[in-house]
Amino acid sequence: MSLALSLALSACGSEAPDPVPAETVDVPVAADGPKGVSLTDAQVRMPAVGGRPGSAYFMISSDEPRTITGVAVMGAGRTEMHESAMVDGVMSMKKVETVALEPGEPHAFKTGGHHVMLFDMDATIAPGGTTDLTITFDNGDKASIAAKVVGAGGMDMGDHDMAGMEH
Repeated sequence: MSLALSLALSACGSEAPDPVPAETVDVPVAADGPKGVSLTDAQVRMPAVGGRPGSAYFMISSDEPRTITGVAVMGAGRTEMHESAMVDGVMSMKKVETVALEPGEPHAFKTGGHHVMLFDMDATIAPGGTTDLTITFDNGDKASIAAKVVGAGGMDMGDHDMAGMEH
């Protein structure tokens, strides 16, 4: 049981660095996105080991109260919203069905807090590219953004100096 929890936490990136901010995109995030919603700094982090879950991070805010009921990422077979928290000195993680947004208060989906787990990742998604990330709200509204795809350490191949590396 403790091994399973340890593996689950490592898949969530509890040991990983905070996401590197991606290019900021302001409202409208999509032509049909809800007015007053800002979705920025979206990033998909690939798993360190193939076949393991990836993760997604972003910043979101709304001018009015909203509740997120789901996050879809193109190329992920299944997604789950999770929340990490320190409980009695131990980092724990649990699946959450909804995340409430307070008006005017940015909410970070980040390592060590709310984040999205990505299961059954498509092999065509690779660091250095982008993929679509779509938020669904309880009233059916959706907001989308292009998410930068990065490697397990939060870097894409453009972040590495390939000169001098042995192949």
